[in-house]
Formats: sequence, structure tokens, C-alpha cells
Amino acid sequence: MFGKILMVLVPMLFPLSIMAQSFFVTRNIAYSDKGDRRTSFSAKVDFPVDGSEKALASVREWICDMIEMDKPKHLDTESFRDLLRDCCGAYLMEAEGVARKIVIERTFEDENCVTYEATITDEDSEKWICQDCATFSKRDGHRLQVGEIFNCDEEKVKELMWAYRGDLPMEVASAEELVVGNVGYIDGWVIVIGPAYHYTGAAYKIRYEEVEEFLNKGISGGYH
Repeated sequence: MFGKILMVLVPMLFPLSIMAQSFFVTRNIAYSDKGDRRTSFSAKVDFPVDGSEKALASVREWICDMIEMDKPKHLDTESFRDLLRDCCGAYLMEAEGVARKIVIERTFEDENCVTYEATITDEDSEKWICQDCATFSKRDGHRLQVGEIFNCDEEKVKELMWAYRGDLPMEVASAEELVVGNVGYIDGWVIVIGPAYHYTGAAYKIRYEEVEEFLNKGISGGYH
């Protein structure tokens, strides 16, 4: 009897272990330093150390793009710390009187995709913010595009952005003047990057359950 039970349990546990391996393991890596004339640099990054192989490569490439550094051939936690140090050094040499803060976080993950968000803030006498949201397929590592998330035209996407603009300070007077940028998913929301006052890219958060009719769904009913 025991042998029969064991034979049933092992096949059940095996796919669970495979599924667990596909989820990302991250480490928070931080670096900061100060230069002259109120110039400073700080960065905190959820750096992925394990996960779906193709998505892992894409996320690391995107992170390097966000910190404006070329991705080295080999990138692990130690080499990424070195990369942040080099990024900081280059910034302190070129900037003057500006404080830069970089925050890159994993903000959503399911069995099909993983999402990272970035916020880069530059502040002197004024504050400028650059936000980005990137969702990557675990199947092949590609970054999801607007047509993979929305099943409507761009004008409708702009209308949804306008309806969900919230407290974002607008530089335009109507939805038609908006620009549709990068897109991604977090839990319960679709993020669209667009224009706003003192933003080089602002995150418009659109409530998923309220706009489902304009969205594509995965085969299993999930996001992708």
C-alpha cells in the first residue's frame, strides 16, 4: 500500500518543483556616493540571480539599459556591484549639483511573466522623474508590447490613460495629445508609460478588472 501511495505522490511533486524553479530569486543590491557641490548618486536594484533563463537574460539587459551601462559578457551579483560603482563614478564626474536616485524593483510575477519597474529621479532646483515598466515573457524572454496587452487601437489606449491619469500633472489638454509608450502588468493594474509635466516618462496605472474588455488574456486566463 505504501509503495502505491509513494508512486502517486512523486509525479505530483515533480511538476511543482519545476514550476518553483522558474520563479525569480533576487538580491537587493545598493550603491551610493557623493561628489562635490551637492552632487550625489544612489541606486537600489532587485537584481535577479536565478529564474527562467531567457527572461533572466532579458531583465538583466533591461536593467543595464536603465542605468545607462553596457551589459558585460558575464553578469552576476559581484560584477553588477562593480557596474553600479562604475555607473556612479561616471555620473559624479559628469553631473554637477544634481542628486540622482535609481530604484529598480520586481513588482509582479506569475508562472507566465515577470515585471520590473524603474524610477530614476534627478533633483537640483527642480525635480525630473523617469519611470519605466517592463514585463517579460518567461517562455522566450521577449518584452511585451502594447499590442500584446491591449486588443484595442492606440486612440482607445490614450482614452484609458486619460481616464486613469490620477494626480499626474498634465502637459497636454486632452487624451488625443498623449503618447503611448512602454507597457507592462503589475498585480491588478496595467501600466502605460506616457508624458507628464517634469517627467521624461510617467506611469499611468489602469485598473485591470475595469478595462478587461480592451485587454488580451492568456490561454489560461492570466495576464499573458
